[in-house]
Amino acid sequence: MTTTPANHTWVEETGSAMDEVAANPPKYQVAISKESKATILCNVEEGIKNVISALAKKEKIDGVDIDVEKFAHLPNSQTGVMMYFLDKGLKTEFEVGFSPTPVSLITRGKIGSYNKKIEGKKRLLTRDQKNEIIEKMQMSYYEKDLGAGKITMEDAMDSIKDAFNTKKGFEEMGYMLPPAKTAYPFWETEEGEEDAKG
Repeated sequence: MTTTPANHTWVEETGSAMDEVAANPPKYQVAISKESKATILCNVEEGIKNVISALAKKEKIDGVDIDVEKFAHLPNSQTGVMMYFLDKGLKTEFEVGFSPTPVSLITRGKIGSYNKKIEGKKRLLTRDQKNEIIEKMQMSYYEKDLGAGKITMEDAMDSIKDAFNTKKGFEEMGYMLPPAKTAYPFWETEEGEEDAKG
């Protein structure tokens, strides 16, 4: 499988889908907190993981004749893809949604106002959010969960790849995520200078 780089089109399409959902909210809203996180260890058949991975990477699914352009609106992480379909399924089957929108969908998808932030080169991430992405690129971030058996080495490696792709996606549109914990993310100007306003 060949990885397709993240692009701005995907951000716009995901944003349009999220705006449509916002216009027709589900009947029931389950309150969630972005500060409260939990790990789910999902043991699935390899074929299922391969499909989820292909959807996240916007790659052809083995044995399936679907144009990968149809995957453009999906998040580009395995967690994001799973949450996308869980969220969609709950809304379709039971009219149940989450409030606020889960982080795995917001980071890559809440675009109505997000497009304006991109166009106006406004802040997209807080320093803490930037630091979390950087931390998730390091194996040390997962050592506690690995030691406790909450996740496998493969899960940790997939999460590292997801974090790397998230960082790469931001930087491809000119939004830089410096590694220093005290540094804020910034827009790179066309001349390559830092634009620390945000």
